Amino acid sequence: MFSFDEWLECGLMVKIRDPLHGTVELTLLEERLLDSAPMQRLRGIRQLATAYLVYPGANHTRFEHSIGTLALADRICREAGVSDSSRPKLRAAALLHDVGHTAFSHEAEAVLCRHIGSHEQVGKRMIEKGELGDILSSEFSRREIAELCGKPLGAIISFGIGADRMDYLLRDSHYTGVAYGVIDSDRLCSSIAMMGGRPVLLERGLEAAESLLVARFMMFRTVYLHKTARIASRMLQQSICLAMESGELSPCFAIGMNDSGMFGFLSKTKAGGELARLVASRRLYKKACSLPASKFQERRESIGKLEEELSDSCGCEVLLDVPHIPKSEGVPLEIGGKIRQLHEASELVLSLEGAEAQRLEVLVICEKKHVAKAARAAKRLLS
Repeated sequence: MFSFDEWLECGLMVKIRDPLHGTVELTLLEERLLDSAPMQRLRGIRQLATAYLVYPGANHTRFEHSIGTLALADRICREAGVSDSSRPKLRAAALLHDVGHTAFSHEAEAVLCRHIGSHEQVGKRMIEKGELGDILSSEFSRREIAELCGKPLGAIISFGIGADRMDYLLRDSHYTGVAYGVIDSDRLCSSIAMMGGRPVLLERGLEAAESLLVARFMMFRTVYLHKTARIASRMLQQSICLAMESGELSPCFAIGMNDSGMFGFLSKTKAGGELARLVASRRLYKKACSLPASKFQERRESIGKLEEELSDSCGCEVLLDVPHIPKSEGVPLEIGGKIRQLHEASELVLSLEGAEAQRLEVLVICEKKHVAKAARAAKRLLS
């Protein structure tokens, strides 16, 4: 009976050289998944959407991130002693975990999700049906792979210090040139064990986990919530909304697009074309002012109405960008034979969560020539 490592070596079809993880080995099935049309589409979807307008090197894609997530998930499996029967399934789920992303990733998802669901939901549908499902069904249950990320074992991919987060922090740091995202992935992978069927951080990995969460906090401040990238993203969101409201863009049609395809389509629409063309040529709106996000917690559902009031008051288009930080998955920590949450054992992690909420700001943006009056109107209406 072959172990999975022996089977992998015998069934090896391709080696991929990744700038972060070195040589990543794929099985025949994984190679077929990678070559499928849904996965190849990810070559055209930037990991950081509009951040390339600020950091010229940020052109890395969801495609390479998917390969990196597989590499780290597999390493955690080896270190934690995941069974040979479960490991290939987890590798497949890691490779496919982002296949449901639309163009511009999370930025477009913010306005499309109410019509088509989250990228996780879209990905599940793509895995269960069509080309991906046909490939998977030769060895696995389609549904099992589609639902694995939501199972305890799948937390290896998605929990607070899992393969997904480790790879995107390392990759985003590498390609933006921002040093804050450098983390000790070696230590983290070797400090995760399986308890009760799910991954748990061992006490020896506490400092490495704290370092990762500090890195995440700093990357949000310097990259993910960079003012210019947020302005460009909000303009793109508005372009998509206008194109959908006019009937020129079908939300379901957006699922099959990559970034360049969406840019090209939006730029030709009557309703959202001008905004898309402004973003493509980097002629962006400017920040009129910013306000604490805490003031908007109970008004999030009425953002559209607030934008209309501001625009009417100023006689020009005024948009609000309300920051959204994905809810952090918990990190179970084993100390002295007992399981606690990481934030309960670490004052540093607890303070980071508080600082993250306090520093969030809502941006009021408009054309440069209208900045002064938009700032006055926003402070009068929103303060």
